[in-house]
Amino acid sequence: MSWLRIVIMTAMIILAGCNSDDVGDSYYTFTGETVGQFIKNRPESYSEFTQVLEKTGVIGLLNAYGEYTCFLPDDQAMIRFYQSKGKSSVDDFSDDELKKIAYDHIIKDFAITTEDFVEGFLNKQTMSGRFIDIGISPGESGLIYTVNTASTITEKDIEAHNGVIHEISEAVSPTENSLVEAISLDNNFSLFYEALQATGLDQELNLIKDESYEPDPEYVDLENSNAVYNYAKVRVPRERKYGFTALMESNATYAENGITNLDELKAYAKQVYDDLYPEDASINDVTDRKNSLNRFVAYHLLNKKLPMRLFIEKYDNTGMNYESTGETHSVKVVDMFEYIETLCPNTLIEVRTLRTTNEYNIFNLIPETGQAIRLTENFDNDALNGVYHEIDNILVYTAEVERMLSTKRIRMDVASFFPEFVNNNIRIGNSHIGGGLFSEHWIIQNGFADRIWASATTSVRYFNSDDRFMDYQGDELWLGGLYDFEITTPPIPPGTYEVRFGYQPTPLRGVAQLYWDGTPTGIPLDLSMLANDPDIGYQYPGTDPRDPEGFENDKAMRNRGYMKGPASYTVIAEWWYTGASARMSEDVLRRILGIYTFNEWSTHTFSVKAVKSGEFMFDYLEFVPLEVLEYEDIY
Repeated sequence: MSWLRIVIMTAMIILAGCNSDDVGDSYYTFTGETVGQFIKNRPESYSEFTQVLEKTGVIGLLNAYGEYTCFLPDDQAMIRFYQSKGKSSVDDFSDDELKKIAYDHIIKDFAITTEDFVEGFLNKQTMSGRFIDIGISPGESGLIYTVNTASTITEKDIEAHNGVIHEISEAVSPTENSLVEAISLDNNFSLFYEALQATGLDQELNLIKDESYEPDPEYVDLENSNAVYNYAKVRVPRERKYGFTALMESNATYAENGITNLDELKAYAKQVYDDLYPEDASINDVTDRKNSLNRFVAYHLLNKKLPMRLFIEKYDNTGMNYESTGETHSVKVVDMFEYIETLCPNTLIEVRTLRTTNEYNIFNLIPETGQAIRLTENFDNDALNGVYHEIDNILVYTAEVERMLSTKRIRMDVASFFPEFVNNNIRIGNSHIGGGLFSEHWIIQNGFADRIWASATTSVRYFNSDDRFMDYQGDELWLGGLYDFEITTPPIPPGTYEVRFGYQPTPLRGVAQLYWDGTPTGIPLDLSMLANDPDIGYQYPGTDPRDPEGFENDKAMRNRGYMKGPASYTVIAEWWYTGASARMSEDVLRRILGIYTFNEWSTHTFSVKAVKSGEFMFDYLEFVPLEVLEYEDIY
């Protein structure tokens, strides 16, 4: 494959020109021990964990090139762990069990210090695919950090040549319960669990991993070679895991609303959903997906594993040095929105920020009344294939929610379409957890993401958040080759919308025919045509004294089928793109695909076929009701 050869050659050129003395901030320059050497060289403290690493061969990994975070239990912690499992020594465990023990304690590719810690889950998973839950509390001599509630960090931020080590008081031992099993054991949610079982929706939450998925060996070799593209490390998903989230009311919350048993919950659900779906009011079988109780329970369930900060906060705060500088892709004068599909057919939940109160995770806010759902302090309850959170009031999909969703601009980042991107730890960028100067360049094989179909001649790639990109949320889908692909959107409410496609034009882009629901959206789009080309006509706002805000130029561009980028995001590192915001940049455009009427809630297809070879990038889609166009803001 010519693309692979180019990437490998690029990697060789870049790596050949680098050494520990001159590579700059993107590489560690420590001269001490590797993580593996640090552990092995201290047998008086870590001989037990060393045995685990040596028996599994993981010690070699921790001595290799790369970056690692290791939560390191001492010998006494390991002995207590053996005893908790009914074992007496490391020799009582199978090789697979030992490898899981090792992987539970290691985060690969990231050196995460306590400066990066936040309350709740870390955003990068361990090598066993689990999240580390961090607790932070004040102590007499400084902050106290706990790990998975049962362990305390006894010595933090030990720097090694290839990573960082945190010594912990107890071994990491995440639950092996599935999401449904974890919910069943929590008595605070027994009524919701009873409804989950009665509807049969518990069976929808059993998937853990797609055993049929196998990464292409050529791509794996490429990743192992430390190849880079545009300075982004090439990665390939090694497995295809499923994930789920449950948003649940506690028994106490139900009781406050006069609901104390399943019959009363059925009556509540019937009152709400029969009003919205009167044609289904006679369906009494609670296992039917159109039954009111079934809809009620399903609206609480998501097919993404979303720790609290992955609902929206981390996408709002993507940026390599966000924790120290506050720099992000978001221009934080307006709220950001995320839209998540639920297991209730053809429904969305809106998650938003609320700048006026500096809040995240506001669900289904109704502006006229201020009514919304929020998480309680009981969040990030981990399970093998999911996570559950307690919410502060009863979550229902009502006519008010549908009206709110269908009467506003909906902007969807491309990564939000694909549950696989969050379930497999792909969406969040690499540096400092929340995104960075150099992103990861993920190779997405055909069949990995259910909502992407691509021809054999199409290369599908995903750059997660990168400080150098003038992208909404910092990320983008990138395609190469003689591309021919189709993406299925999440469900969109009924209505008449102007649909728009957000992208960045560059001379490396090609020419593509775009299709909406199988119908061409006008003439082919030349993605290499820059915004200041006369056929587009971008003028930097403020350069024409007769049009200081650029509004007249906006109208002229719209007449040609284009729009400036929104003023709600920007670039952090000005390598390729400049401007105070996407609106103030010639490097960002929105293409108006057309006006479309959707008669019912449904998904839609956005298809692209190459007319002239070159790159294709996809940042986001917008759905704007016609009545909103008259007063739409620049954000």
